[in-house]
Amino acid sequence: MIESASGMFSIVGGKLTEYRYMAQDAVDRALAARSISAAPCRTRNLPLVGAAANPVATLRATSELPGSLVARYGAESPNVIASARCDRPTAAVADGIDVTRAEFEFAVTHEGALSAEDILDRRTRIGLVDEDRALAVEVAEELLARAH
Repeated sequence: MIESASGMFSIVGGKLTEYRYMAQDAVDRALAARSISAAPCRTRNLPLVGAAANPVATLRATSELPGSLVARYGAESPNVIASARCDRPTAAVADGIDVTRAEFEFAVTHEGALSAEDILDRRTRIGLVDEDRALAVEVAEELLARAH
């Protein structure tokens, strides 16, 4: 973390797996620098979006869904399917790719994807393999067009 001459703190670098620790450190340092008192940080115990509050209920609710979808969205996976308006929401976007059509649509309607590249490269990472990109780009473009 860097503090500028004007007193602004910036977080630089880091990994996704450490973002909670980094955020806690940044807030703690900013509070200390400004002599502000606050309650202890609670983020360590707050569940992430998709974390199961009731694992047994989540298991029942997700048992009919593709395992890869549940692995990515956890307890939110039923919502990904329920919010889908596309045809065959649980179907794979292409043979050999374990991403559903509903996930592509969700990327546009809930995650802010604005282009096929957003869907393929930044939301699903399918685009990292040229052959997979070629298989899935048409579906990404179709679901993007339908959502707009």
